[in-house]
Amino acid sequence: MCGIAGTVRFDGDATGGDREVVIRMLSVQRKRGPDGDGVYSDGPVVLGHLRLSIIDLSAAAAQPMSNESGDVWVTYNGEIYNHRELRESLKSGHCFRSTSDTEVLIHGYEEWGAEGLLRRLRGMFAFAIYDARARAGQGSEPFFFAARDRLGIKPLYYVIERDRLAFASEVKALVGSGAASGEPDISALGAFLCLGSVPSPRTSVKNVHCLPPGHSLTVSRGGGARIRKYWELSYDGDSKGEIGAILQDSVDRHLVADVPVGVFLSGGVDSAGIAFLAARNRSAPVRTLTIAFDEQEFNEAAEARYFAEAFGTDHHEIRVTGKDFEEEIPRFLAAMDQPSADGVNTYFVSRAASRIGLKVVLSGLGGDEVFFGYRHYQQLVGGAGGSGLLGGYMRSPDLIRRMIGFGASMYGRHGGGEKWERFDYCGGRPFDESLYLLIRGFFPPARVSRLLGMAPAELSRSLDESFSGLRMPGVNGHVDPNRFNFLEMKRYLHDQLLRDSDVFSMAHSIELRVPLLDDRLVEAGCLIAPRDKMAAGINKPRLVEGFGHPSIREAAARPKRGFVFPFARWMARNADQFEESALAGDQLDRDAVRDCWKDFRAGRLHWSRAWSTVVLSSLARQRVAA
Repeated sequence: MCGIAGTVRFDGDATGGDREVVIRMLSVQRKRGPDGDGVYSDGPVVLGHLRLSIIDLSAAAAQPMSNESGDVWVTYNGEIYNHRELRESLKSGHCFRSTSDTEVLIHGYEEWGAEGLLRRLRGMFAFAIYDARARAGQGSEPFFFAARDRLGIKPLYYVIERDRLAFASEVKALVGSGAASGEPDISALGAFLCLGSVPSPRTSVKNVHCLPPGHSLTVSRGGGARIRKYWELSYDGDSKGEIGAILQDSVDRHLVADVPVGVFLSGGVDSAGIAFLAARNRSAPVRTLTIAFDEQEFNEAAEARYFAEAFGTDHHEIRVTGKDFEEEIPRFLAAMDQPSADGVNTYFVSRAASRIGLKVVLSGLGGDEVFFGYRHYQQLVGGAGGSGLLGGYMRSPDLIRRMIGFGASMYGRHGGGEKWERFDYCGGRPFDESLYLLIRGFFPPARVSRLLGMAPAELSRSLDESFSGLRMPGVNGHVDPNRFNFLEMKRYLHDQLLRDSDVFSMAHSIELRVPLLDDRLVEAGCLIAPRDKMAAGINKPRLVEGFGHPSIREAAARPKRGFVFPFARWMARNADQFEESALAGDQLDRDAVRDCWKDFRAGRLHWSRAWSTVVLSSLARQRVAA
């Protein structure tokens, strides 16, 4: 896990100014790699790297790294979990000077080419390769090649201005270095307030884009940048492989490191399963940690302690109080890269991991998305049998759905609350999109328009763009759980959970790994029929079966509750100060912000909605300061 940055000239050679831009980008994202840094420039390319040493701690693994002849260079962020097997297959034709996974990328590229390399990689990664041989040749082969992993666990942002491409691991590195202007993208912010996250490939900054997951980017001599997809989620076919074996293999691979590794352990199924598989057949106890609260209704410390004793782990409890929250909020906001109403939990867990001497932490992120662990999947898989207003909405014909939506949104505007107002999204949007916005939506559209002063038509166009390119075959007008899951994996998982996990773990120089999003496990999980992911009285039965421990099955039979901090209570104690902070920026309508905080105090608005006004105000002030 590291930070990367670089520039590429489409015509001509890089300048001294390009090198300075890369150095500034590295400075802005220094926390991503406190163990070392490096810059390499040649011809049109400047590559920069910040090192967080995880595998091969020696100087031989420093980056940017080259092949033996010095004509292929790489800067890389992530972990390749099958690097040992790939190294074995490359040994006969290539000379390895380190034991790092980085060197596998260089020699794999030389041996198999860009596409062949991507097909073989299993892991989380964002990397850029410069090939001086292609630059010197007479053909039109790309001399620059960048790619992200299949799920988008590791980030890569870029901006193209005139004849130069600049890239980095964080948006604020591009802005802080002067590579991007920093002008806010109001349309993208409108989508953020509708969805709870900025929908990729857009970012909150104009002209700065996120390379989509499962995509690569190339630059050829005399040409601009080209982007292509090399992988996509698939729900067609029969599930291949035994889930239990894939799980154990994934966890084993995610434990490989030359530094201390731990497991974040809450009271839930996903983290407990990972802790169990990590502890099984180990000669020394694996370290686990959990966050404890004084507010007992949020405290999962007892459940985590029970699992730790059952699995024989070296367990640590870290207490987090409302006072800690108040003291850390300025640093949390300063660490934020893209606006998010989430991420505080990852920030504190990573802080706790750093304090007990860990450098790598395994997380249970992804289990609910891949194995249908959220409550709304019970309604979606039930289809016509779904109960309540949502069930009635799903099984009704289009005209009746419009009538339900109109009545529900009217009720919301007259005291029912924002979850009812979200039925406004039902008018005129495709069924799958309106269903997603009903379940996963953030603010209702009328309030978004007020907060940003955005016309309804403009907001609708922003939402159109948010779902553009996310089409999956299906019958419009009918409930398709896999279609919903596809959107949830692309929007909620990638744009919010993974983005936050990366940024806020890196704020403490912690590598956060997600074994439940291993490529093979995701591919196998997506091929399980939706109904087979459900069972009466147990959450995520196929995942629980794969873990294979009775205490985990017992936990799965209890009512599900997520790992949640006492945010609402802590925010209520400091509501006046937070509202004042939200009003300090000039991006949001002040009366609309006041209404948000009034509704939050009255219990009519979820804490995350009010909190998002603080986030947007803080990021606006940071842009001005930069």
